[in-house]
Amino acid sequence: MRLYIVEISKYVIAILSCLFAMCGFIALKFKSEKKRAPIYALQIIMQVIILVLSFITIVLRTGNLNYIFYGIGIVLVLSSLLLLFSAFFPDGNKLIINNAAFLMMTSVIMLMRIDSGKALRQMIIAGVSIVAMFIVCEIVYKLPVLTNLTWVYAVLGAVFLGIVLLCGSITNGSYISFTAFGVTFQPSEFVKLIFIFFLSCVLCRAATIKEALITFGVAMVYILILMMSRDLGASAILFIIYLAVLFVASRNPAYLLAGVGIGMVGAIAGFMLFRHVRVRVQAWLDPWSTIESTGYQLTQSLFGISSGGWFGLGLFKGNPQTIPYVEDDFIFSAIAEEFGIIYSISMILVVISMFLMMLLEASRLRDRWSKYIDCGIAVWLIFQTFLTVGGGSKFIPLTGVTLPLVSYGGTSLMVTMLSIGVFEATCLIRVDEHYEALERYRQAQAMSHDYQD
Repeated sequence: MRLYIVEISKYVIAILSCLFAMCGFIALKFKSEKKRAPIYALQIIMQVIILVLSFITIVLRTGNLNYIFYGIGIVLVLSSLLLLFSAFFPDGNKLIINNAAFLMMTSVIMLMRIDSGKALRQMIIAGVSIVAMFIVCEIVYKLPVLTNLTWVYAVLGAVFLGIVLLCGSITNGSYISFTAFGVTFQPSEFVKLIFIFFLSCVLCRAATIKEALITFGVAMVYILILMMSRDLGASAILFIIYLAVLFVASRNPAYLLAGVGIGMVGAIAGFMLFRHVRVRVQAWLDPWSTIESTGYQLTQSLFGISSGGWFGLGLFKGNPQTIPYVEDDFIFSAIAEEFGIIYSISMILVVISMFLMMLLEASRLRDRWSKYIDCGIAVWLIFQTFLTVGGGSKFIPLTGVTLPLVSYGGTSLMVTMLSIGVFEATCLIRVDEHYEALERYRQAQAMSHDYQD
């Protein structure tokens, strides 16, 4: 009987994940949150079923009833996100919140299978991040002064990166984190959001050659510090964010073409200057020739993805622990192995629907500062996902960046939730713009009637 339950659950989870992702794209067809409400309700129901079936599978496979308490914990965390958001920000975009909850749920389930201690820490950080998201959303929505802190953002970003360069510790050949009071931080994660704020402040006023040069200068300072820290993954993300926001603001393809050329030069320079980059490129080109050394991580990742099949081996039936740093850089491979390719593709589609929804909201905003903020966050989310999934599946060389909201890492999870809070604040601004436009229309109609009378 246990075997039947576990096997049937595996197929149901895969199918529901696919339907959950489809709902995200269907929601894009509707402009109002009211019309999307039934889709959101269906997503929540499917997510609950996936969560319940996953924990039933875990308990039946391990025989350890203590996992039930982890299940209760993640239910409380995600319920607080969904319910409190609806209560405090009823005009916000709930698709982004539902999708974020789905990704965090997947993260905790997979981490619990790999390391229950890390899963517990991830749950705690998720709870703190949700509170921080609400606070940031309210601050960005209520304090327009944030649009005037251009050079505060520029200096703050440089200081954060300088701290990790001077005081950071080496991880996989790069200076990406430092520890203070027993807590480890990755400042480059915060700098991504700070940089988006800086770009939006400069470009919302004008997007001429002067602004392009100013933003390019700051971007180059950040990227040079990151290259000295050997954190090429973060530098690539910052540069793509810069190109995307500048192109949206200026609509000048010449900037985009010039940026692509500069990016290619930077990639070649990184390859020539840093040995660990050359090692990663070699492992990407032919991991099988060095399967016992530098190619081991990537080959194990490919074995995991291929062995899972469409519906996965099932929780606690794979061997994700054979991949070094699986919970950080290769969690997608672990998910593909035990949840299956259908679930993994659905997870990517969930991120894509978030990306499209953010761009849709940006297109409806009249406030340029908010518009560029949304564009920057959307590009950051989708490009970082591309780097992580592409690296783990041998589509591109490894970059060592995390999968947003899924990989283990407190700083990454915290900053991603903060960025979602910022995005939701811009949604509230867009709703205010809508009401103001309606009020102006009504006043114009009233004046027209008075004139006719």
